[in-house]
Amino acid sequence: MTTLAGIGHPAVHEPESLTDDALRDLLAYPGPLTRPRLRANFIVSVDGAVTLDGAGRKLGTDTDRRVFKRLREVADVVLVGATTAASKPYADIQVAGDARPWRLSHGLSPGLRLAVVSSRAVIPPQLLHDPAQRPIVFVASGAPSGATRALCAAGAIVRELPDGEIASGAIRDGLGELGLNRVLVEGGPTLFSQLVAADEIDELCLTTSPMVVAGPAHRIAATPEHVQLRMQRKDILLGGDGTIIVRWVRAGLEARARKG
Repeated sequence: MTTLAGIGHPAVHEPESLTDDALRDLLAYPGPLTRPRLRANFIVSVDGAVTLDGAGRKLGTDTDRRVFKRLREVADVVLVGATTAASKPYADIQVAGDARPWRLSHGLSPGLRLAVVSSRAVIPPQLLHDPAQRPIVFVASGAPSGATRALCAAGAIVRELPDGEIASGAIRDGLGELGLNRVLVEGGPTLFSQLVAADEIDELCLTTSPMVVAGPAHRIAATPEHVQLRMQRKDILLGGDGTIIVRWVRAGLEARARKG
C-alpha cells in the first residue's frame, strides 16, 4: 500500500495482494450509522461509456467482478430501479457463505436485502418467487392500486411514497425506517441520475475498465440541468488487469456525520 504525495490521504491498493476479508474491511461502511448512507457503484470505459453493446457487464474485468462481490457483502441492501431489477442476477443476490462470518462480526444480518424503485408498482415476477427474500418496493402513491395490491399479496414489502411521485429523500427515509443504513445503489443510470439531482448520493465507487469503446453509450448520470456534487477521493484500487477503481465520498460528509 502506498500513499500519493501532495494530494491528501487516499491510499493505493493492489487488490491481488488483499484477502477477501481485507477487501471487506477496506470497503466497509463507517459506523455506527444513524441514517442510510447511499453508495453507488458503476463501471465505465476509459472514454466514459456506461455500456458496451448495450450491456455494462461487457465492460467487466476480473478485478471489477471481485470488488463488486465485496461491495455487496458489506451492504445491508441493494437499491435498484425496476428496469435494472429485470436483469437475471437480482433473482438471487444472497452473499456467499464465506462472507457471513465477516457480516455477523460487523453487525450485519447474514443475508442481503433488495429494494426496487417502481413508480408503477411493477417488478419482475422472478423477484417474488422466494418468500425468504421478500423485496422492498418503493412505489408512487399514484401507482395503479391493483398493481400495488398484487405486490403486497405476493409478499413484497411495499412502501408508498407521498405526493404521487418517487421522491429520493423519501426512499432514504424509508430504508432508514427498516434499519437498512448501508445502501448500495446499483442503478441504473435513471435512478442514479434522480438521486444525484436530489442531492442524495453520499459515495460513488467508480470502476474504469481498460477499454475505449466509443459508440452511442450513455453516461452514468444525466440531468436536465448541471448538478455539482463536490467529491473527495478516498481509496484507489489498481488491478493487475488494468482496472482502476476509485471510491469517492461527498466532501464534508464525514464531518457532518460526526456532528449528526
